[in-house]
Amino acid sequence: MSEFCPICGHESVETRSGQFSFEPPENIPGGMIVIENAQWQECSECGEQILPPELLEALDKVRYQRLGLLAPDEIKAIRVRAGLNQTEIAQKLGIGEKTYTRWESGRSIQNRSSDTLIRLFDQNPELFERLDVQRNPQRREQIQNYFHQLCSGAMQQKPCAVAAHGDELSMSDQQQLTECLILLSNIIKVL
Repeated sequence: MSEFCPICGHESVETRSGQFSFEPPENIPGGMIVIENAQWQECSECGEQILPPELLEALDKVRYQRLGLLAPDEIKAIRVRAGLNQTEIAQKLGIGEKTYTRWESGRSIQNRSSDTLIRLFDQNPELFERLDVQRNPQRREQIQNYFHQLCSGAMQQKPCAVAAHGDELSMSDQQQLTECLILLSNIIKVL
């Protein structure tokens, strides 16, 4: 039994199955996209094709592969591995939350530079933390305060503060480290 076509209005929409062929736009390389064992509806009058979600997903998968871009499920997997919500990863990437959400849901496709940024985040999330710290406008003041505290008499009385990790330093090592910190603190003040 045929259904009515939403385009031409004829009762001529029928279910088709088999090999589905699609000629993508010029910006998607590789020529014709062919999906085997597909099922869709097609109007025998005007040729309008109505594609089910499964076929649309298969076409999208090929499109992302041909463009060399991460698919929405891959973008989501990166975020989940990082333990972030969509707002947090958007902030880390320096993009709008809605933009990121569209990429992850497949409603929008990221460009190559954004795709590269997501891949870099996946491979080096700690780098993005360091960049956030470097962007902090109070960073210079925080560094100067840190070294000032390390070099002050109060911190010199607490060897564990100078040692930071592992065993406490010997008195001579503490003195050498303190002298280096004072020198470094003075250099930072000049900068």
